[in-house]
Amino acid sequence: MIYSLYTYKTIARVRFDTKKEEEIEYHSYAKSFNASLYSHPPNPSLGYGNKTTGSNLYNVLKKFLNNKKVSLCGAQVFIAVKRYPDESDISDIITQLRSNRVMVYIVVDSIPSGGSNSATLYDMSFQTNGYCVFATGNDLTKGFGWMTASLLHPYQFLAQNFVVSGSGRIEIPAFKNPIQEGQSELVRFATTVQNHTLDNSFVSMNYTIAKADGSFVYKFPGRYVSPLYGTAQSVVMFLNGSLLYKWTIDYHYNTDAPQIIQLRIYSPYYHDFLPLPYFK
Repeated sequence: MIYSLYTYKTIARVRFDTKKEEEIEYHSYAKSFNASLYSHPPNPSLGYGNKTTGSNLYNVLKKFLNNKKVSLCGAQVFIAVKRYPDESDISDIITQLRSNRVMVYIVVDSIPSGGSNSATLYDMSFQTNGYCVFATGNDLTKGFGWMTASLLHPYQFLAQNFVVSGSGRIEIPAFKNPIQEGQSELVRFATTVQNHTLDNSFVSMNYTIAKADGSFVYKFPGRYVSPLYGTAQSVVMFLNGSLLYKWTIDYHYNTDAPQIIQLRIYSPYYHDFLPLPYFK
């Protein structure tokens, strides 16, 4: 459910992987969007009825990118996927997304209903400064809930990716947030720990968010902290616009194979678009 459109004037919805491809609906009001959303729930009887056909997700996404109804610049796309696509090269789509500064957020069911390629889903989110969650069951639902809640804090002011292995520490230098000085506002943090379905090579991830002077420290994991849902963890907390903060992440994998850790921070205050990852 969307309670209001906040920063965005238009919101759209569409189901994909249906035998008859659906048209994208565009709404200017949260009430009409929610009514449409609840009247078009997932319906397996409309699906392909097999485990071999790949998702038509990219065809539907191309329709959105080529639409003549709404502006693309700065759009946020949220996708929940159970059937994987088969495409291995989506560089044209990624290029178009990046040129319009569209950020893509995806939750991917670790137990697919068909299709063969989940790697392109992760790449699409990675290359647009979004993020991708691999999970299943309740973790998938929770992960998507945390993800879409970022509409309450739509302005990204930190997006960094780290290729790591074994055990080590990532330290984000003291940063200032976009909140007005003298005010405190909720800010959203998101972390992902693998670029594929969670496996036993991942052992643990711990982090602290602290005031630069050390007078406050938030720790994950903790008693009242949301857990890791599949490959992602997210939290909201009050930050003060007058203070500097540090984010320190300790990771442990039981392999030297490369892993990707993604770090994201969002606020309700405007921030310019951040640099995108290198893409060739």
